Amino acid sequence: MVDPIGTRREQRQAEQKKGKVLTMIKIYYTNLGLYNEGILAGEWVELPISDEELEEVRSRCGFDETHEEYFITDYETDIDGLRIGEYDSLDYLNRLAEVTEENETTAAALIYFGYETPEEIESHIDDVFYVTTPQGCESEESAVGYYYAEELGALEIPENLKCYFDYEAYGRDIMLENNFYTAENGDIYECVA
Repeated sequence: MVDPIGTRREQRQAEQKKGKVLTMIKIYYTNLGLYNEGILAGEWVELPISDEELEEVRSRCGFDETHEEYFITDYETDIDGLRIGEYDSLDYLNRLAEVTEENETTAAALIYFGYETPEEIESHIDDVFYVTTPQGCESEESAVGYYYAEELGALEIPENLKCYFDYEAYGRDIMLENNFYTAENGDIYECVA
């Protein structure tokens, strides 16, 4: 049987080597019972994690009938705005990781704008748009200004005046009134939800 999460992890690693922006969620999964006894038993886990992989982690961290509870002592993510609590459900976090893997930067943009649950993210995926950035734009503001004026046709600028138009100032005004997210690689996304 093929492990879909293991296969996705291999695909993810291959994509990272190609330089693509990928979302990542890691937690430090800790045995609460042993922690209360003064023993730190835990392990870094990249999400999503399959049931089989989780059982292996639980075995290595001393989980048994008397030590069943876990808590999250630390986490790492490259998703701006994502907060993980000590007692967040692993099922919830796994589902969130699956949704962000499936939708990458679009999901990261939605989390940045305050959408927290996998259901909210999935229902608003179509509300996020990629802002095409032309060559030569030196700032996010100028890219957004150019995108709105030229790509979306929000303004009709006569051809002989385009070289005088301040795309950066126009883009700055638009960014003040709308929701934009800039990914680590510089790609810009707008959320219209």
